[in-house]
Amino acid sequence: MPSVWRSTFVTSAVLGIEISAGSLVGALANEKTPLRDSAAPTPKRAQKTTDRSTVARRRIIVGVVAAVAVLGLLWLFFGRGNDSPLAGIIPGLNSTPPPPQFAFKTVTPKAQATTTNVDRKRLDEAAKHNAPAIEKVLTEVLQVGYVDPSTWGDAGKLDDYFTDEAAKQVEPNIDTLSLGKNASDTFTSVNPLPSKLRVTTLLDGQINPIRALGEITFEAMATNTDGSMTKITLTGTFFLVPDGNDWKIEGFRLNREEKPKAAKTPSASGASVSPSGAA
Repeated sequence: MPSVWRSTFVTSAVLGIEISAGSLVGALANEKTPLRDSAAPTPKRAQKTTDRSTVARRRIIVGVVAAVAVLGLLWLFFGRGNDSPLAGIIPGLNSTPPPPQFAFKTVTPKAQATTTNVDRKRLDEAAKHNAPAIEKVLTEVLQVGYVDPSTWGDAGKLDDYFTDEAAKQVEPNIDTLSLGKNASDTFTSVNPLPSKLRVTTLLDGQINPIRALGEITFEAMATNTDGSMTKITLTGTFFLVPDGNDWKIEGFRLNREEKPKAAKTPSASGASVSPSGAA
C-alpha cells in the first residue's frame, strides 16, 4: 500500500494566477653518514659505510611499517565511516559516496500574457528566456530536499528559496518539501530517475515576467536501511515570483507517494524432478 503526503500553501495572488580528502604527510628520518673527501676510503672504512647505509635503510623500513601499523590500529578503533578522526587525513577512508546531482530530464517552457494582441513569437522567446532561472531554483530545492541525505528535513537549507511569507510555511510542510526530518531512519540514499518540469511564465503587455508556475513530476528510487527499495514520486506545482535576477517560491501544492518496490525473486526452474524409488 503506497504512503501519500500532501502539502499546500498558496497566497491570494497565487490563487489568482493558478492555471578533503586530505593527504597524510609523514616525515621519516633520513640518516646520512658524512664521508671525508680528503682521505681515500680504506676497506674497513668502506665496510663501515656500507653497514651504516644498511642500518639506515632498515630503520626507514621499520619506521614505515610502524606508521602503517599505527594507522591500522587507529582505523580499527575509531571506525571507518564519516565520523572517523582519520577521514580528513587519509584519502579514500570516507566510505560514503557523494550524492548524485539531480537535473530534470525534460523542461517545457510556456508563456501566458495578461493582455491580448501580444505577438506569439515574443511570448515564446520570453518563455525560453525565463525558464532556465526557474528550473535552477526547483532543481536546487529537490536536490536539497530529496537527493542529498545530509539536508533531509533541514528547513533552514530551503528557506532562502522562498519569499519571506512562504518561508514561514517551510518548517510545517518539511515532510513534503523534503524527504522528511526522520528520513534517515528509513532511507540511506536516493537515486533520481528521469523527471519532468513544465514552466509557465505569466507576462504583462511589455513581456515582463509577473509570476510563474513550475509543474513537476519528480521520480526517484530510494534505498531503504534494510536494503530494500522504495519508489518516490513527487508531483504538483510551485508558484514563483521574480526577485531581481532570480526567482523565489511564494506557494506550492504538492503530493508525494512512496511505493515499496517488490524484490526480484529467482525464477523457478522449468526442470521437474521425478520422485525416486517409484515402483
